Parts: sequence; structure tokens; C-alpha cells
Amino acid sequence: MNTVRFIRTALLALLLVACASTGSAGTPFTPGAEAGTRSERLAQARTWGYQLTGYASDGLDAVHQSGFDVMVIDAGDDDGIPWTPEALHVAATRPSGGTARLMIGYLSIGAAENYRPYWQSGWNARPPAWLLREDPAWPGSFNVSYWNAEWQAIMLAQLDHVIDSGFDGVYLDLVDAYEINPQQPTARADMVQWVCTLAAHARARDPHFLIIPQNASALIRDPGYAPCVDALGNEETYVYAMNTPTEAARQRTLLSDYAVWKAQGKPVFAIDYADTEPLVSQTYARARADGLVPYVTLRDVDVLTPGR
Repeated sequence: MNTVRFIRTALLALLLVACASTGSAGTPFTPGAEAGTRSERLAQARTWGYQLTGYASDGLDAVHQSGFDVMVIDAGDDDGIPWTPEALHVAATRPSGGTARLMIGYLSIGAAENYRPYWQSGWNARPPAWLLREDPAWPGSFNVSYWNAEWQAIMLAQLDHVIDSGFDGVYLDLVDAYEINPQQPTARADMVQWVCTLAAHARARDPHFLIIPQNASALIRDPGYAPCVDALGNEETYVYAMNTPTEAARQRTLLSDYAVWKAQGKPVFAIDYADTEPLVSQTYARARADGLVPYVTLRDVDVLTPGR
């Protein structure tokens, strides 16, 4: 290869790298000091916390003061206002110093919630075709046709807000919505594709962005799902909300799925709901013995309970 051709080739390679690091709206992605190591930090995490409401005037002070390695919070405060990059930076900083904790933004992709900023008042009288029945167990939460292009466009815009705020990744809830949509024969495959669509969208803007689905642990066995996700968050492995031990059969099934996740280098973050002793202590001990990263809290996840 002559000198001119070598220079041209090198310039082309640099251009391709620059393009790969450009956001979907043309905004360059600027990695932080620890970009490129998020997946390693996720794999090394030993504690995590989960709080979706109840921030009040204190905002993320409790998160900042905590010792958690990973923190899942809602994408916005109690009024739905997105967190600023500055607020997330402070929350990620440990008072004792050291490596910043990973901040993961919550996003429900399998249900529409009427208290979210994207909700339109006109939907109450004239719901769009993709908006299905309300969940009787969670007032204000509606099942959706998550395979619908209009719904997906709304969620992709919400994902952009999560990325713009400066989160390290996203925590996808209601991934198991395929289980309550028997009217859609391809519901399971559609969910796998939906998660992968979200992952591709996020990583086009931030190549190091983490994708963590909640529940639906069995999807790891579906071809094509594993490359789209970085870890699993799963509820009620050992304790149902609240303070009710799960069945041995459920535990065996979940632990079998978790083994597949861990074999592929993807950590499993377990969340159980209890506030009585010795159940809380026993749950932490069992989860750690099974190779999980545990967190035990209240069902409403409106407080940041101390980790162990």
C-alpha cells in the first residue's frame, strides 16, 4: 500500500468511527471518563437499589448518600420532569469517593401510564387503537399493543429523553407483557424484536448504553435476544409482595433461567418484597448464595430501603 492510499484509508476509518459515535439527531456522543467500562462495572456490582417515586423535595439526595453500585430510578421526578445531567452526576457520585455508581433509568415499554408526560387527555374519550384495557391491579396503567408502530415511536422518544438526561442505561419494565396478549400469536417474538429495536436505537446514540429488562427471564433462551441485553432484573424470586415466600417450583424455574443469563456473562439483579425479619435477612443470604445481586424493598418502591 502506497503512502497516499494509506492516508486515505486511515482518514476513512476515522470518519467511520466518528459517524458511529453520532446521535440519531446528529449530536455527537461524548463518552465520559468511564465509558467503555460500564458493562464491566455492571458485572462487578454487588449491591443495587430501586426507587421509582417518593423523591419529593429531596430529589436524589438519598441515592447520592447510599452505597449502591447500581441504582434504578424513574426517568423523571415525582412531577415527571426529566432529571438533568447535573442531578444524575451528583447522584452517581459516592460521598466516599471511588468509581461512580451506574445510574439506570426506568421505562415501561409494555404498558401506557396516564400519569406520564406522553399521555394525551384525548385518549380518555377516544383511545388510540394500540391502547387496550386498564390493569385492575394498577389503576392508570393500560395494556398496549407494543408491536404497534405508533406506540413504539412514543417509547423511542421517551428512550431518547433517558439518554439525553445522561443515564448509563435503561431498565425496561413490562417485558413480560407478551404473556397477557394471547390475541397476538406472535406476541413473544414481537417482544424480543421490540427490546432489540430499543437496544439498537440506544446504542446508535451511545454505544455503551446498558439494556436491562425486568422479568421475562425465559426470553434469554430465544435466539437473538442475548446480544440485545446486558443483564436481567427479576421480581419475586424468593418472596411475593409482601412477605409471602414463593413456591419451590417457581424458584427452580427462575434459577434455571438465571443460570443461562450468568453463563453468558450477564448478571442477574433480584428484587423481592419484604419488611419483616428474619425474612429480609434470609432473602439476602439465599440470593447471594445463588449468585444473584439482591435488593429487598417495599412493593411500592417509593422509598430507598437500606441495602445489604
